[in-house]
Amino acid sequence: MRPPEFWKTYVAVALAAGLGAYIYFVESRKEAKPDKPKEKVVTLDKAKVKELTLAGEGKEELKLLKDGASWRLTAPRAAPADAQEAESLLSSLDGLEIDEVVTETPSRLSEFGLDPPKSRVAVSQQSGPTQEVLFGRKTPDEGSVYAKQPGKPRVFTVPAYSAAVFDKKPFDLRDRDILHVQRDAVRKLEVTGPEGAYALARDERGEWGFTQPVPTRAGRWSVDGLLGNLETLRMESVASEDASDLKPYGLDKPARTVKLGLADGNAKTLEIGAAAGDKKHYAREAGRSLVAVIPDAAVEALAKGKEDLRAKRLLEVSSFDVEGFDAESGGGKKSYARTSSKDKDGVEASKWKRIKPDNKDLDTTKVQDALFLVGGVEVQEFVDKPAGLESYGLDHPVLKVTIREKDKPEASFEVGEKGGAYYARRAGDQSVLKLDATKAAELVKKFSEL
Repeated sequence: MRPPEFWKTYVAVALAAGLGAYIYFVESRKEAKPDKPKEKVVTLDKAKVKELTLAGEGKEELKLLKDGASWRLTAPRAAPADAQEAESLLSSLDGLEIDEVVTETPSRLSEFGLDPPKSRVAVSQQSGPTQEVLFGRKTPDEGSVYAKQPGKPRVFTVPAYSAAVFDKKPFDLRDRDILHVQRDAVRKLEVTGPEGAYALARDERGEWGFTQPVPTRAGRWSVDGLLGNLETLRMESVASEDASDLKPYGLDKPARTVKLGLADGNAKTLEIGAAAGDKKHYAREAGRSLVAVIPDAAVEALAKGKEDLRAKRLLEVSSFDVEGFDAESGGGKKSYARTSSKDKDGVEASKWKRIKPDNKDLDTTKVQDALFLVGGVEVQEFVDKPAGLESYGLDHPVLKVTIREKDKPEASFEVGEKGGAYYARRAGDQSVLKLDATKAAELVKKFSEL
């Protein structure tokens, strides 16, 4: 009996199935060979590094010396160094790996740009020999750079971007921070300039207020923004390392000064002089001979003057941190307290209660809305030399509020109404505030309804 014509198809299917079974049961069980780890160029203990040297063809040799947690330049001139930049260089050197060994016995190093080398990096540790890497020219595809180590003949390649990290100028490694100050450490601020002079201080609540020319509250975030500009102020270049004559820089009589009183009792003063080109000025820390060129971000912030730093809302309050408050309106005084309890699922929930003159649970949302609005009422005008209180309806306020926030002293304000206009004053604040009438009326209404 002859086999069916399609017997060849059955044979092909069987062979394919057998091949698949072989691949699954044999090949899939072979252990994958792990990639061979790349060889590191140098072996470092970064904690024991004491000196780093960078040199390049036609460039000044740079030497960085580690001093505890800080770094300083010792060549081409002595100067404080940027510790972050220095540590970044050290990490790049520690992570430098060989991509490919080109030759173990080169006939001519000049073929690779290594006689003489284009640049070199050397690192010294507290013990052991100095380790050095020489860099030559780029490979034809420009993706790598030829390199070697002194005393070893072999030539290898490293990624071009890794070698480029060490191409630095002296200023690249300078500590460019002008004041070395953290904004949270500042307790006082004294500013002079063409817009006038003023002084501020931070109180025990962490709130900023003017002490001169008039005691009045300052905006927390506005002052924080100015301090941020001073904290991050960096020089763009050095005008003079050791200026004996400050007049050419306008620093014999600075156009602006900023004195910072710090929590540790010390003070630092920034002096800003003449313009040094487009959107740049000369500046220095008082007492230092170095004159720097700075960008105008800090100058522009200072030029806005005192008005830009004023608290432009009735009171900055975190409604969720308020633990209790007193409110007086319509001749009656009431006290309120926040309580907390766990619901049936064990979740902590806050509730508000009126504790004086009665003891009554309140709608928490209504209380939070009233507290939130305290920070939402804008100041339309500041009256720094107010007339008598009767001129603003503050001899008989329509609302008095004292707020107690967690871990902060009390804060209070009162609101008066005169001829449809609303005014306010804060405790310890000499200025009278003219408020947005619509929001002020809403504020009075919300507190009276609690």
